[in-house]
Amino acid sequence: MYRVLFAMLACQASVALAAFTLPVVAPAAAASLGVPAALVGYYTTVMLVGAMASTAITGGFVRRYGALRVSQATVVFAGLGLLAMPLAVAGPAALVLLVASAVLMGLAYGPANPASSHLLARVTPDTLRGRIFSIKQTSIPVGAALGGFALPLLEARFGWRGAALAAAGVCLLLALALQPMRRAMDADRSPRAPLFRGGMVTALRLVLGDRTLRRLAAASGAFAAMQFCFLSLFVTFAVERTGLSLVAIGSAFSSGLVVSIFARMLWGWAADRFPPSYVLAGLGIGMSGSALSAAALGPGWPYAGVVALSVAFGSTATAWQGVYLAEVARHAPKERVADATAGSMSITFLCALIGPGLFSALHALTGNSAAGFLFVAAITLGFAIAFLFARRA
Repeated sequence: MYRVLFAMLACQASVALAAFTLPVVAPAAAASLGVPAALVGYYTTVMLVGAMASTAITGGFVRRYGALRVSQATVVFAGLGLLAMPLAVAGPAALVLLVASAVLMGLAYGPANPASSHLLARVTPDTLRGRIFSIKQTSIPVGAALGGFALPLLEARFGWRGAALAAAGVCLLLALALQPMRRAMDADRSPRAPLFRGGMVTALRLVLGDRTLRRLAAASGAFAAMQFCFLSLFVTFAVERTGLSLVAIGSAFSSGLVVSIFARMLWGWAADRFPPSYVLAGLGIGMSGSALSAAALGPGWPYAGVVALSVAFGSTATAWQGVYLAEVARHAPKERVADATAGSMSITFLCALIGPGLFSALHALTGNSAAGFLFVAAITLGFAIAFLFARRA
């Protein structure tokens, strides 16, 4: 079990490192290529669209080639996406290569959870499921933190192209390092299984046809919208509302992300000790309360309060995925964990795309920069109540 866990942890951390490479080196890359640094937002959008599309068809590839082979493919795609960046030169060709990089990164980012859930569901006892899945999900902040620490140092020493090449090397070497494990971990694969039969439709039908999976997927959409509103907009929102410096708010934001690593493991432990639906309800209440508090941000807030708010967001809005994925695996048919995870994650990615845009639209319509947080707070609170009533039923 732990061998599988660490293999999946390494895969997803490497993919996260790759996904965060361009955002970290964006200022230097933009200056070199003569494009606006703000284009990194479009890069992330294209990546999430690619992730949503590739996630839904992962099940067929897992059945034919095995979950470890799919995981190896994710880090290879991430490496290729990084290799496309240094090839870019100033002009329209740079935009084409950056789009290609984003698409490849989406192909890496999307299938990672369905493949890892398939492997972990086979080897994890029910009594440890929440903890194991939550530990695996720490790979995202770990990869992001590694990128935030190492990439600026590499960029200063070797330039942004050198930093991208170094991250690509990590991904490609990991794919090779996993090869000796392939025979054992992919022993359940079926070489003649169809790749695309049903695809996205089948995966979504499985999720939408089961009441529990449907509720989990819908809640994940609301939680993902809250998560990406925090990740994408909190720094700008807090600087505007409090008048504090970008450095101060950035430090508070980083504190929330660091805490999220430990919060994920804590919530996973709680889900193994208490009813997971109550844990998900607690997460929903916590992120709803955080968003309501954010709406009250103003110049009178002490800096410690801003840090506490970021920590509250980090402990809830960025720490729910492990419990959610463990519950999807628990309620899915045993042989269709990858399909159920793929269908659920398609909805998760879709709402992650919608969330920040909806936030901005509500701001424009109402003239209130907190309107987006208030709206998402109401939705997450509604799902928290739904989880409480589901447990009682």
